[in-house]
Amino acid sequence: MAMRSPYRAATDHHAAAETARAQRGTWVLAGIFSSTMSAKTAARLIRTGSEKYVGYQPAGAFEAYATPTGDEVTVWVRYVAGEEPVSPLPDRMTVRIRHDGDGPGYSGVGIVTVTISTRCPACGGPRGWETVRPHHFHHDGDQYTVDRWTNPCGHTDMYVAVLRESRDRQLPPPAPAPPEQAAPPAEDGPVALILTAAASRRGMHAKQAALLLEEHGHSDAAALIRAELKERRGHMSAKGAASFLRDLAKPDPDSAPTSTTTRNVP
Repeated sequence: MAMRSPYRAATDHHAAAETARAQRGTWVLAGIFSSTMSAKTAARLIRTGSEKYVGYQPAGAFEAYATPTGDEVTVWVRYVAGEEPVSPLPDRMTVRIRHDGDGPGYSGVGIVTVTISTRCPACGGPRGWETVRPHHFHHDGDQYTVDRWTNPCGHTDMYVAVLRESRDRQLPPPAPAPPEQAAPPAEDGPVALILTAAASRRGMHAKQAALLLEEHGHSDAAALIRAELKERRGHMSAKGAASFLRDLAKPDPDSAPTSTTTRNVP
C-alpha cells in the first residue's frame, strides 16, 4: 500500500509555528486549504500577526505564502525574526535540462535552458534553488552540461516534467493598451453584488454585505468578510468589504501555477 505523504496530513498551526521558530529561515507547511481565497487570507493573517493565529505573533516575525498543489492550496511559513537577514525566496529559477526532442524518434542530445517556479509542484514547498549545480555527461564522444538540484521536501523533478512545466507557464503576450476613453472593466460576482447594493443603501455595513452574499449563494465570500470583520473589530463598510474581496482575487506574486511532476531522479 502506498504511503501517505506527510504533506497531506492535517497541520497543527501551533506545532507549525514552534517548528518554524526552532528552525529559523526554514520553510514549514502551515496548512492545507481547499480554497485559494482562504489560503491567501491565512497567509496574510500569519504575516500580520493576527489574533486568529497567535502562534505566529508578533507581526512580521513570520513570512508566509500560499500556492496551489493539484486540487488543494498549501500555506508555507518560516520564522525570520532576528538580527541576521534571511535569504529571500526568489519567484523563479533558471536551469539547463536535457531534451532529446518531442517526436517519437530519437533526434539527438539537446540542452535547453528553462525558467520554472521555485515552489515544488507536488507539495508547494520551496525547491532546491540554492542547490543547483552543474552535471557533466558524455554522449557519442561529446560532453554536455545540465543542472541538477535537490528539493528540501524530498520530491524530485524529472527533466520531461520540468520542460512541460516551463511550457505551461509561458506568459501570454501583453494585452494591447485600452483606448484612452475606454471605461474601466465592470465588476462581477460578489463584488458587483455588494457595490450595487451599497449604491442604493447609504452607510451600508460589511455585516449587511455578508448577509446579502449569503442570500445569493456566495457563502464562501460571506464567511471571508465575517472573518475579516472580526479582525477589524467590526469597523468595515460594505464598500470596504467589496475592496477586501477584490484584493483577495488579485494574483498573488507568491503563488505559482501547478504542473505534474514525477518522482524519478533525472
